[in-house]
Amino acid sequence: MNNIKQILSTSEAAFAVDREGQIVAWNQAAEQTIGYAESEALGQQCWELLSGRDVFGNQLCCEGCPILVTAFNDESINRFQIDFKTHKQDRKRFTVCNLMLSDNSDKEVLVHLCLPESDAAEPFIKHAVANKKHDTLTARETEVLTLLHKGMTVAEIGNALNICASTVRSHIQHILCKLKVKSRFEAVALGRKLSLI
Repeated sequence: MNNIKQILSTSEAAFAVDREGQIVAWNQAAEQTIGYAESEALGQQCWELLSGRDVFGNQLCCEGCPILVTAFNDESINRFQIDFKTHKQDRKRFTVCNLMLSDNSDKEVLVHLCLPESDAAEPFIKHAVANKKHDTLTARETEVLTLLHKGMTVAEIGNALNICASTVRSHIQHILCKLKVKSRFEAVALGRKLSLI
């Protein structure tokens, strides 16, 4: 479990579940962001604790969760948006990225890295939209931003656009510079807000 604890040492909310959806790791950032103490979360079924819903309010977390099934069938999972029930019984939206890990006994777990949408993007978006001082993106940069919005990796974007990974990274850096943002997440959030994608 050491490699799982190292992954969960991130400053972002993160937790890991086993094949049955039982929470086996819960980091301090998850405690602060979602509100449940580690002692409350460990051993719980993730869908019972968090009752995740998609952006339209449909139940996403459930027994036989399609995310779990897909991940444990060795298929890749794109990031997704979900509203989790917090300890205060309200709902908070996250963009969730996923990572499959094996511990020392080759037991696989699925790590959910949860980026709070409102905390990460909203203050910046309001400021950027108010100022509207950013350079225009080229057609290629707009394509790259659109593919980032779809959750594609640098390699996947390179394959889709038939360009090398270093060129993709260069386009991403230009996008960040032109939009005056610090992360891909902020670039996508601002791109949506400005109807660039």
